[in-house]
Amino acid sequence: MRNFIKALVCMATILVSVTSSASAYAAIAGRVQFVHGKVQLTTATGVVHAIKKGEAVNEGDTLVSSLGASAQIRMEDGGIVAMRPDTKLKIDRFSFNGQQDGTEKSFFSLFKGGFRAITGVVGQKNKVNYHITTPATTIGVRGTDHETFVVTPDSPLAATTSVGTYNKVNLGETSMTTEKGTVFVLPNQMGFVGAADQMPRLQPINLNIFTVTVQPALRGSGDKHEGRMDGGREMRETATTDKNGMRETSTVDKIEVHETATIEKTGIEGTTKLTPSTEDAVKNTVPTTPEEVLEQSH
Repeated sequence: MRNFIKALVCMATILVSVTSSASAYAAIAGRVQFVHGKVQLTTATGVVHAIKKGEAVNEGDTLVSSLGASAQIRMEDGGIVAMRPDTKLKIDRFSFNGQQDGTEKSFFSLFKGGFRAITGVVGQKNKVNYHITTPATTIGVRGTDHETFVVTPDSPLAATTSVGTYNKVNLGETSMTTEKGTVFVLPNQMGFVGAADQMPRLQPINLNIFTVTVQPALRGSGDKHEGRMDGGREMRETATTDKNGMRETSTVDKIEVHETATIEKTGIEGTTKLTPSTEDAVKNTVPTTPEEVLEQSH
């Protein structure tokens, strides 16, 4: 009897340990900054609920936005993910302990629809630690503001747009890799691949999916971007309006980014910065940090 009790205690200890490990593994990936319409979250254990502003989003969660809905997530490493309507996105893996020591990870899967990503600290130093997987390709980044969109056979866009993965770069550089090879995508370029057994290729930007907005020229290194404030938000006459008319606020490339910031061009800790290989290509065309992108969206 005594041995039986000891065995039960041992089993209970193991279960507690496993549960604790599982809880630690499902780390917080980010928090909801904005949600419009119905966006559902499914946890790794299968629990489903509608997200709300301020809620934590964890590693292993899957987000699904309905038609006309959108959401914006501020990642723990300072990055931003802005989901478009009718999108299914999973956070496969996310870990960040506050420094780039090789253990940081940020892996996503995009099944349909699209999102805009402004990368944070993860992936700046160790590029292989950040990627996005779609049915057709794996997308890697280098300190990037980019947009990924997946057109599925059942999508309304499929009637006029080829099925596959579209990847547009606003700042930095991305790569698109399949079993056939890799293509690099630079600012103001778009890559496309129809399936995993095809070679990715560059194409003219698909205006059925993305918009092209000319950004104000960058100022000198010590300057600050300052604009007039209206109700706590900065408004710029150069901003464009959402093509779908979802909101009355200004937008950049169809995807709203909700935050006002006044920062220096040189950036702050945890923000995306220009790389030497891409600085010339993006100068006078796009902002250099997530905060500048957010600033120019209003």
